[in-house]
Amino acid sequence: MNRILIIVLLFLLHTSLHAQFISGKVLGKSEKGEQDNIAMGNVYWMGTTTGVVTDLDGNFKIPLIDSLPAKLIFSSVGFNPDTLLISSPPAQEITILLKSMISLTEIEVEAKQSTTMNKIFTPINQEVISSKELLKAACCNLSESFSTNASVDVAFTDAVSGAKKIQMLGLDGIYTQVLSENMPLLRGLSAAYGLSYIPGTWVENILVTKGTGSVVNGYESISGQINLEFLKPQEQKHRFFINLYGNFNGRAEANIHVAKKLNPNWSTMLFTHGSSNFMKQDMNKDGFLDMPLTQQYNVFNRWDFHNRKNFEAQFGVRGLYETRQGGQTNFNYASDYGKTNVYGIGIITKQLEYFSKTGFMFPSKPMRSIGIQTSGKIQQQDMYFGKRKYTGEQKNFYANMIYADVIQTTNHKYKLGASYLLDDYSESFNDSAFARTESVPGVFAEYTYTHPDNFSLVAGIRADHHNMYGLFYTPRLHLRYNVTKTTTLRLSGGRGFRTSNVFIENQSVFASSRRVIVQEKFRPEIAWNYGISFNQQFKLFGNEAFVNLDLFRTDFENQIIVDLDQHTNQVVFYNLKGSSYSHSLQVDIGFEPLEEFAVKLAYKWYDVKTTYNYELLDKSYVPRHRVMLNMAYATYREIWRFDFTTNWFGQSRLPSTVMNPEEYQLSKRSKEYFLLQAQITKKFRKFEVYLGAENILNYTQSNPILSSSDPNSAYFDASMIYAPLEGRIIYFGMRMDIK
Repeated sequence: MNRILIIVLLFLLHTSLHAQFISGKVLGKSEKGEQDNIAMGNVYWMGTTTGVVTDLDGNFKIPLIDSLPAKLIFSSVGFNPDTLLISSPPAQEITILLKSMISLTEIEVEAKQSTTMNKIFTPINQEVISSKELLKAACCNLSESFSTNASVDVAFTDAVSGAKKIQMLGLDGIYTQVLSENMPLLRGLSAAYGLSYIPGTWVENILVTKGTGSVVNGYESISGQINLEFLKPQEQKHRFFINLYGNFNGRAEANIHVAKKLNPNWSTMLFTHGSSNFMKQDMNKDGFLDMPLTQQYNVFNRWDFHNRKNFEAQFGVRGLYETRQGGQTNFNYASDYGKTNVYGIGIITKQLEYFSKTGFMFPSKPMRSIGIQTSGKIQQQDMYFGKRKYTGEQKNFYANMIYADVIQTTNHKYKLGASYLLDDYSESFNDSAFARTESVPGVFAEYTYTHPDNFSLVAGIRADHHNMYGLFYTPRLHLRYNVTKTTTLRLSGGRGFRTSNVFIENQSVFASSRRVIVQEKFRPEIAWNYGISFNQQFKLFGNEAFVNLDLFRTDFENQIIVDLDQHTNQVVFYNLKGSSYSHSLQVDIGFEPLEEFAVKLAYKWYDVKTTYNYELLDKSYVPRHRVMLNMAYATYREIWRFDFTTNWFGQSRLPSTVMNPEEYQLSKRSKEYFLLQAQITKKFRKFEVYLGAENILNYTQSNPILSSSDPNSAYFDASMIYAPLEGRIIYFGMRMDIK
C-alpha cells in the first residue's frame, strides 16, 4: 500500500499549465511559381525544444511560450527556412510562404559529438552509447562493449566456460531487460551466453535506461533496460564493411556487412560473423584452460521497406551456431567424454530467430501511428560439465501492437497497446526432466506530458495475465524537471515482474561438485525500483562539461535465492524469506581539458544485501566501491585516436568456505585490483588499423579453481570468480569501408 501511495504522490507532483496557442498555415512556392500546402513541415521556437509538424493541409498549432519576444522558425526539406518574430499573441491565424531552393550545392558539415551522451530532455534516465564508443574496446561482442562505460558492469560467471554476465545497479543482468530495437532479445536460454552472440560491429548505438523503463516494452525490467539499435540498410553510406581482429592468445574474428539499396522502397543488409579461439592457454599452471576453445558462426539478414507515404516495414532472420570446449588442458572430447579421470566441459548452442516491425501513419494526422512488432526464436542448448549434463530447448513468440497519438498538441502524447508473450521450455538436468509453457497476454497505456519550458512526465501502467501466476499489474512513473537550462532533476518509480530459469541463469554452479537442492516451488520474482537523478551542464576550460548523479533503491517482494553459504558442498534454491534490497550511487564527471581530449571519471557505491537462510548478508561478488577513468584524444579529422581506460574494483564478499579443509578455504572477502586497457587507431583514406592491450597489469585471480588437481573431489569448485582469468591480451585489427 505504501508503494502505491508513493506512486500516487509522484503523479500529484505534475502541474499542468494553461497555454495559449498560435495557429496558421505553411505554404511552399516552387521554382515555377506554383503554391501548395507543405505537409510534415517543422514549426518550432528558436532556442527551445518546443515544436510541431504541419498536417496534410499545411496547418499547424503551437503553444505560445512565456518569454516573448521570440523567434518562430518554419522549415521543410527542399525549401529555404523562414523566421517570424513574435512580440505578442497574434489576433488571427498566420500564413507563411516558403520559397523553393533553386539550387543546392553539396557541402560537407562536420560536427563534434560525444561518444556517450546523457539525454537531459527526456523524463526517463537514459544514456546513449554510440558506435564510436564501442570501437574503444575493439568491439568484439556485446560482453566486451561496456568496459569504457560506468553504468553497466561485466563479470565472468565461472572459471571454465568463458561465460560473462552484466550487472546494473548492483544486480545481476537477469534483472536488466535487454532489447533489440524495443523487442525482447536476451532472455530464457540466452541469459547465460547471449552477450557473446551479438557482435559489436552490428550495433549502431546502445540506449541504457536506469531503473524501470517504459511499460510499452514489457514488465520484466527491474534494474534497467539495454536497447540495441542495429545498423539499418537504408541509412548506410557504405555498401561494404569488414572488420578483422586477432590477439596473441589465439583468438581471431571477422565481421563483414554488405548493404544494398534495391530501389527507392526496398533495401537490405547482410551481417556475417565468424570467430574462433583455437589456442590452449594455462597461464596459472592449474591444469585448466584459462578460456575455452570456441567456434561461432553468426548470420543476420534484415530488409527494410519504405513507401514514403503511410507505411513502412522491417523484418529479418538470424541464425547462430556455437561450440565451446574447456576444462583440463589434456581433455579430448573424442577419447575422454564420459570418463571420470579427465574433467571437460562442452557447450553447443543452436539458435534461429526472426523479427518484424510494421508501421502505419495517417497523413491527415501526422502524430498518429500504429506499430506492430513480432519476433520468434528457437534455441537449443546442450551442455556437459564433467559428469553433469544439461539440455534445454526454448520456443518463444512475442507480439506487441502500439497505437500512438496526441491530445490536441504534441505536449500531450499517449500510447495504447496490447502484447502477447509465449515461452515453451523443455529442460533436463542429469536424470530429471522439466517442462513448462508460459502464456502472457497483456494491455498497457502510457501518457507523456511535456511542458514547453522545463517539465515532462511519463506515466504508464500495464496489466498482464500469466497462465501460471494469474493477473498482475505494472505501474511506472518518470518525472523530469529542468531547474535551469543546464540543471536537470529526475524522479522515477515502478514495479517489475519476471519468472526465473534457475538452471541456465545459474549454470556456473554446474562447474562444481555442489549438490543442487531445490527446496520449494518457485514464485515469480517481483521488485520495486525507485530513483533520483541530477545532471548539471557547465563550462570548464572553455569546453562543455557535466556532472551526473544517480541514486537508486530496489526492494524485492520475492526473489529466487541462490544460497552458496549453507554448505560448501551444496547450492540451495528457494524463495526469499526476509528482505533483499540494493542501494546504488553513481557519480559521473566529464570534461575536456584540451581540444579533442575528453576525460570521464565515475565512482560507484553499492550496498546490496539478501537474506540467506534467515541471515541478511552482502550479496556475494559485488564490490562495494568501483572507480572508472577514461581518457580519449583524437587528432584533426581523427587521423590518430588514442584511448586509455582504468577500472578499480574494491573488495566483495565471497561465499563461505569454512567447512572445507584448510587448503580449500578462501578468505571472506576478495582482493582489490586494477584493470587497465589502451588502444591506438590510425586512419587511412579507405581503412583504419588499431592496436591495443587489455589487462595491461596482467592481473588474474589466484587459485580460481578449488581442488583443481582433483575435479572428482567433494571440494572441486570453479564457480567462485571475482576477477579476470586471462592475463595481458595484446590485439590488433583492421576496419575498412567501401562506398
